[in-house]
Amino acid sequence: MSHLVAYFGNEPENLACALFSARGALYSKSARAGQRANDGFGLGFVQGGDVLLRKRPRAETSEVDLYGLARDTRAEALVGRVGLAPNAGPEASADVKTDASVRAEDADPFRFRSWLFGSISEVSQSAFEGVRERVLESTPSFLRRNIRGVSASEHFFHLFLAFLHDAGLLDQPTPPPTAVHVALRNSLAFVDRLLVASGSQSLKIALCATNGRCFVATGCAYPMRYLHVEGISDCPVCNAASDRSDPQRSGRRIPHEALRAVVVEANRDVATRPGWIDIPDRSALIVGADRQPIISSL
Repeated sequence: MSHLVAYFGNEPENLACALFSARGALYSKSARAGQRANDGFGLGFVQGGDVLLRKRPRAETSEVDLYGLARDTRAEALVGRVGLAPNAGPEASADVKTDASVRAEDADPFRFRSWLFGSISEVSQSAFEGVRERVLESTPSFLRRNIRGVSASEHFFHLFLAFLHDAGLLDQPTPPPTAVHVALRNSLAFVDRLLVASGSQSLKIALCATNGRCFVATGCAYPMRYLHVEGISDCPVCNAASDRSDPQRSGRRIPHEALRAVVVEANRDVATRPGWIDIPDRSALIVGADRQPIISSL
């Protein structure tokens, strides 16, 4: 099982509180005890403009708990992927051995300057190799030099960065979220045209990108959903911590009334989650500084 998750919130110190109700989407367990969990995991954070990555492509464990790994972190955004084997999904399974090793250079998420990016797709490596050179030709040299691996996801990311660069947004601290959406839309359309022209199927991909100031996620023939957190009236995370430090506490509420956050999941193995909202196919979820999600068609 492979899946992609992302978070974008306005109170870095309360990341664990905002993620608590979504923790089921951040947990994965292999089918059999002792079996390696989906070829490891990758996790990235945006903290005050810095992007930090933690990748374990060969994690020898039967379960991965991204909530447990992230809960003590202060971050405006995170992107995580469980199951790093390339070409995740039913159509790609014939192309890839289930025990294939994944190099850290090819494992999501990826970073460049203040940007963090992750994806999960059903684009086979053989199909991507047929268009890889065209993607590289359309990527400026200063971005190409940052590409460390051969994965389709990393190349998609740098093509997206190229469109941001063309629009003068690459180093803008607070780019308009709608303009970031346009860059993402154009990069997806470009790759899709190349794949179709080469005789391959259209893109089946879910991806997200953030610089900690804005957030965009989209799915093309790949299911995505999101959970919108609009304040917490009584925080179970803070209550539990308070109970441990002060057993005689009076039971008073611990609210986070101004907390706003969006959690996104792309996971073919889970049909629905209570309280989550599906993102329509070939649509983007766009979130700005107010942390209010907007759906826009690609």
